Amino acid sequence: MLFTLILLFATGLVAGVLAGLLGIGGGLVIVPALTWILLAQGASGEVAVPMAVATSLGTMLLTSASAIWFHDRRGGVDWACVGRLAPAVGLGALLGAWMAVLLPGPWLARVFALIAGLIGLRMLLARGTRVLDRPPWPRGWFLFGPLIGAVSAMIGIGGGSFNVPYLARNGYPMVRAVAIASTCGWPIALGGVIGFLVLGSAEVQHPQSFGYLYVPGLVMIGLAGTLGAPAGVALAHRLPQGRLKQLFGLILILVAIRMAW
Repeated sequence: MLFTLILLFATGLVAGVLAGLLGIGGGLVIVPALTWILLAQGASGEVAVPMAVATSLGTMLLTSASAIWFHDRRGGVDWACVGRLAPAVGLGALLGAWMAVLLPGPWLARVFALIAGLIGLRMLLARGTRVLDRPPWPRGWFLFGPLIGAVSAMIGIGGGSFNVPYLARNGYPMVRAVAIASTCGWPIALGGVIGFLVLGSAEVQHPQSFGYLYVPGLVMIGLAGTLGAPAGVALAHRLPQGRLKQLFGLILILVAIRMAW
């Protein structure tokens, strides 16, 4: 048990540092790590993958709250945009949780692998996100918001990988796009967690779970991620992010291949 807690804490630290350093959602690290831990404990693939996704979303309730406070103190959050986008992504997250439970565990792992691989490929090859010269406004939020929320909740990520390019192409400067995307990560996490709690309340999924939420992972990863994120932010000002994103993109592609396997 002690070794598992250490693994969970280390997973949270790595996810938090990478989130602060590269601006990526910690779920891209947490979901595969938690899946392997739960499988090693004897959980079936049908249970391990949705539990990993649900728990990843649960940890973001802590980490996203600290990110919102950090960005809002610096005036980076456009609350008018959040007011439009947040309910839409939260509603989509409820749908994503339902889809994640509906899919068989191995198929959910392949969906994660496909989306994670595409994100990794984009990080490996892309030069940057283009900001278009247009008045900033979340155009098409009623379509893109639910879609982003559903896909993000289905694989256990905060949606920044989709929200930041969407906002940049709608005229938001990159700093503001990141701040809005971080803020919208909380309603995605909340909607997904509510969905998984409702859908998993009928039966105990694991001896240490509450529905689909793996309690030791929720606590240890959430606390460690909150501690690791500031360290990642500090490193971001010292290390070459372009090279680091390419390296993480390559690692993410390898993780995606392993999850698909």
